[in-house]
Amino acid sequence: MRTTAIMNLKGGTGKTVTAINMAAILANDYDQRVLLVDADSQANLTQFTAPNLASDRNMIGGLADLLCQRDAFAYPTSIVGVKIIPANDDLIGLDVSAVTRGVAEPMALRYFLDDNADRFDWCIIDCPPAFSAGAMAAIAATDNLVVPMKVDAFGMNGIKSLMAMLENMRRINPDLELAGVLPTMVYQDKQQLEKLSELRAQLGVIPVRVFHSIRRSPLVDRSTFSQEPLISCSPKSKTLYDYRMFIHQLIGDQEGGEN
Repeated sequence: MRTTAIMNLKGGTGKTVTAINMAAILANDYDQRVLLVDADSQANLTQFTAPNLASDRNMIGGLADLLCQRDAFAYPTSIVGVKIIPANDDLIGLDVSAVTRGVAEPMALRYFLDDNADRFDWCIIDCPPAFSAGAMAAIAATDNLVVPMKVDAFGMNGIKSLMAMLENMRRINPDLELAGVLPTMVYQDKQQLEKLSELRAQLGVIPVRVFHSIRRSPLVDRSTFSQEPLISCSPKSKTLYDYRMFIHQLIGDQEGGEN
């Protein structure tokens, strides 16, 4: 099983949208058995892919239960070939102190994935914009990180902190790799395209891979209302094309090739 965590400690960068469309494309185009893990207490990934679970206040077997060393379950989603370990409000109380107090076990997700490696081909973890017990569990369990980044001043200024963050994460998982940065919500504007080129140049020196950028589109917002991935609701959209190009690159990286 390959495991990819979608992480940026800055909010609003398209982490959940990326996780949703990655899962749908991998399942549909590559016939992958995909497991989504919602590690964010906001539970947007759960609300999108399994709204019945999100509205069930008595839901059991989510990530919070797993971190507290109770049984967890991979539930079906609305996307064919994709299951989810859901999130709910119980994750809110599981901050870093819950780990230090022994309430939460950060290795629990890794153990779960090891035990279920024959059931899935790919695991995608949607991480919170905060360093929580859920984020620690994601770091411990993942093979690599994909970092969605908006091309704005805040994202550009965060490059150094990104690399420092990665080094801190390797204290939890020494084998952790940064697959690359994924520019999101890119639009046709002279300054933004110049800054995108500058971003590629800066990260190329480190070196860090910058994936094919994801164009901004109102179709993405519409998909969140219809609760359908782009492959279902906008199969000819340019943003879906961009996500397919990104996944083509990511799979090439993980297979040792260059695409």
